[in-house]
Amino acid sequence: MKQLLKTLWRWFVSWNIGVVVAIIVFFLADFHVLPSFLSGMGAMFVTSMVMKKRDHRITAQEMFKEEKAYIRSQLHEARKQWKQMRRARYRLRSLVMWQKISRMCMIVDKMIRAVEQHPHQFRIAQPFFLNELPMAATMIEKYVYLTNQPVRSQEMKEVLWKTERLLDELAGTAEKRLLEILSNDVFDLQVEAKMLEQSLEQQKLSETMQWRKENDYETVR
Repeated sequence: MKQLLKTLWRWFVSWNIGVVVAIIVFFLADFHVLPSFLSGMGAMFVTSMVMKKRDHRITAQEMFKEEKAYIRSQLHEARKQWKQMRRARYRLRSLVMWQKISRMCMIVDKMIRAVEQHPHQFRIAQPFFLNELPMAATMIEKYVYLTNQPVRSQEMKEVLWKTERLLDELAGTAEKRLLEILSNDVFDLQVEAKMLEQSLEQQKLSETMQWRKENDYETVR
């Protein structure tokens, strides 16, 4: 919610600055629409980018050193468990399970990289890193060990099947966590895309008006 309000505030401020700049340039450029429009949109985008960088810098500065150190240590542990899962899959005989564990490894890697880039998002990934990921690494190791045994009882078959089903569910959970981590970036991109879309529409409208004005002038002549 806080990130949403910051984004809306950034959009509001940059839009108003763009309007003010456009009005000033409109008068300075002898009432020509196109230069004032382009100047306004440029000011809007520059303001938005500067505010966005400033927000990220302030957010990073607000985090205590102890918190940063804790996050780094947790990411280090998560990376170790990720490597453990990657190594384990190469001992599998099943191509299907190799693909499942590879998918899990890919999602976990993306989660770790996303939190490294945006440490304030660690709270979203923390339950997964502290609970599900260690259990997944342990389960995969035991699963690989059992599947490489020359004999299997009915009980062993059932527990292997259950492990396969749980790993599928766990991959789905990891995907949801990753989407939550990326949600702010998705929203920012939607806002920027909307602003660009409006800019292009305004530019087309301005060019159309300019063309009509020139056409009317030629007709009068």
